[in-house]
Amino acid sequence: MNTYKKGVVFTLIAACALTALVFLGRLDREAAPPAPTAEQAVEQTLQEPPAEPEIPTGATEEPKAPEPEQREPLMASSHFAMEEYRCDCAGCCDGWPCAMRPELLEKIEALRCYFGRPVIITSGVRCEARNEEVGGVSWSFHTRGCAADLYCPGIGVGDLAQTAKELGMNVLPYYSSGYIHVEIIP
Repeated sequence: MNTYKKGVVFTLIAACALTALVFLGRLDREAAPPAPTAEQAVEQTLQEPPAEPEIPTGATEEPKAPEPEQREPLMASSHFAMEEYRCDCAGCCDGWPCAMRPELLEKIEALRCYFGRPVIITSGVRCEARNEEVGGVSWSFHTRGCAADLYCPGIGVGDLAQTAKELGMNVLPYYSSGYIHVEIIP
């Protein structure tokens, strides 16, 4: 990679990081709680929901159904919700057979910032059953939280793969399917 490209990539990553810091700083000033780390978000996802309140004995009125809560999604990074990395099996696991590695999350976020447009994750972590179902190799990095399959609308597979590689990820481009597999070494 030539020096000019390295400078552009570094500048874009730095700009994205600065934007995230400014955004998070603004949230702090508005007394918002700090965003959970990737590990905390996974732990929160795995926790049981709170128990329903008991109806007091002798109540004369029909209890009203609680209003559905509008919850903000748990964010893995500035642009990605934890849900985007979740195993999409048909109930073989709880969705989190393992946690996504923070280093991978950071690199995918940098990829998104580099292109300035959404990056769609089609497969994040996988349980063994889902990995077998999609024809994944037995040593798949998806089963260890170190891989994701993704695409970026409007960006060619070759350009996406080259940029992901420049950002430090191992890449397998799937030109005929229109996506790339990215991974980090655990």
